[in-house]
Amino acid sequence: MTQNNLGTAYSDRIQGERVQNIEAAIQAYEQCLEVYTREAFPEDWAMTQNNLGTAYSDRIQGERNQNIEAGIQAYEQSLEVYTHDAFPYEWATTQNNLGTVYSDRIQGERNQNIEAAIQAYEQSLEIRTREAFPYEWAMTQNNLGTVYSDRIQGERNQNIEAAIQAYEQSTKVLTLEEYE
Repeated sequence: MTQNNLGTAYSDRIQGERVQNIEAAIQAYEQCLEVYTREAFPEDWAMTQNNLGTAYSDRIQGERNQNIEAGIQAYEQSLEVYTHDAFPYEWATTQNNLGTVYSDRIQGERNQNIEAAIQAYEQSLEIRTREAFPYEWAMTQNNLGTVYSDRIQGERNQNIEAAIQAYEQSTKVLTLEEYE
């Protein structure tokens, strides 16, 4: 648990060099996973895999392509435990994270990566509803708007309209009046 917490602290650290902080976070998460195995501590393992996925997606050092692939792998492993039914909030959060790395993915066909991102964001929105999690819903809507703007498949006009709709949905929550 301490290694996982240390990884999170390094990920959030402001002081020092960002590249070194991310490397320290990855090292701490990987050390954590030596004890938090899927068999012995499945929930903690999934949480650490999710955190590791985020660290890899933020990683500066190394090849960007390899870092994104490592992030995808960690998120997908997390989803082996964080299922829709057993851990809905965690599943939705990981789906959102997975959508982000797919939208940044270099490897593979750009069209397929964008479609995978859309699918992950839409799955996240099954749980991240406006009523239950308004801020998270708005952030996922914003992410969805971005990938619809970049979408290759389908009619460009329809994709832009879908992006506008998602962005407009997001602004319904992300306004000052909602928080007053």
